[in-house]
Amino acid sequence: MRLDHVNLTVRDVLEASAFLKKHFGYVDAFDDNNPDISVLADGHGMHINLMRGPKPTYPKTFHIGFDAQTEAEVNAAYARLTSDGLAIKPPVRAWGSWTFHFPCPGGDFLIEVACAAENANNQNWS
Repeated sequence: MRLDHVNLTVRDVLEASAFLKKHFGYVDAFDDNNPDISVLADGHGMHINLMRGPKPTYPKTFHIGFDAQTEAEVNAAYARLTSDGLAIKPPVRAWGSWTFHFPCPGGDFLIEVACAAENANNQNWS
């Protein structure tokens, strides 16, 4: 079996949905997405269900991750997101990857963008 979807509780379905569509290429899986629920598809069989809920809370380390192929791709994603006004700490080498994390607008969960580090001997374990 393969993982088909994740269901995330968010405070603003439309904001989180618009963000994931704009920056990560998701599309509406159904025509009836609304302020209470949005089902997004990535074109590879994975879905993200966003459901409105009061003040969602996730464990500190909970996140969803997007894999990049190269550090240049991670850097390009960082540049695109920060040029769109998001305040994000720059990518770092950690745990064998080149990575950055940030909270999803409207979502209250973290997003990670990462790839395998090109220089695995230069690690930042903080």
